[in-house]
Amino acid sequence: MFTHVCGHGSFAVVNGLGAASDIELLRAWRAGDAAAANALTQRHYTSVRRFFDLKVTHLAEDLTQQTFLAAVEGVERYRAEAGFRAYLFGIARLQLLRVLRKQGRHEHAMRFAGAETPGVATSLSVVAARREEHKVLLMALTQLPTDLQIVVELFYWEGMPTAEIGAVLETNPSTITSRLARAREQVHQLVLEMTRPGRLRESLMADLDGWQRSLGPLTANANANARR
Repeated sequence: MFTHVCGHGSFAVVNGLGAASDIELLRAWRAGDAAAANALTQRHYTSVRRFFDLKVTHLAEDLTQQTFLAAVEGVERYRAEAGFRAYLFGIARLQLLRVLRKQGRHEHAMRFAGAETPGVATSLSVVAARREEHKVLLMALTQLPTDLQIVVELFYWEGMPTAEIGAVLETNPSTITSRLARAREQVHQLVLEMTRPGRLRESLMADLDGWQRSLGPLTANANANARR
């Protein structure tokens, strides 16, 4: 990954990568430090890749690489008050929107729905889902509008506060709170439509928030494996 970065530089030797901040690693990468590049991608690869996993499955790997490279190239635009994750996911969101504008959101929804069709890529998160509750929730998430899906994933899977999510989506925290409430309502309705009365529906309805949070480790592990 990112094999164009060359040279080891003095950053890793003098300062130690483990103690370096994200932005220090990014600036060292910009200066040509391959060890810093590897350390930074190791920290954030899984989160960035799963950001694309359900939305643009067949492009997830390419868009992950493009996001990191864009972060390096645009390091001067980094704002410390927003934080590094907001900077990185803000770039990922722009990469995603660019693709969706080109190819159309409907096409991606159809890719997911037709995962059984030969030649159509299947989301790693979907493959990793073993419990019916997780499968239903993942399907429900793909039916949300893009910005609502982003809010849900950043809140439940990344554990980001509303202010940080607001920086990613370039809006204020109160708007994020409203979108999160709307997303919860839509997920609730989608689950009702996708399930019949019985154990599965009862299990999900008893703790929808908990089930959504429990998707975090599952989706993280699935996408971490993509780098190995």
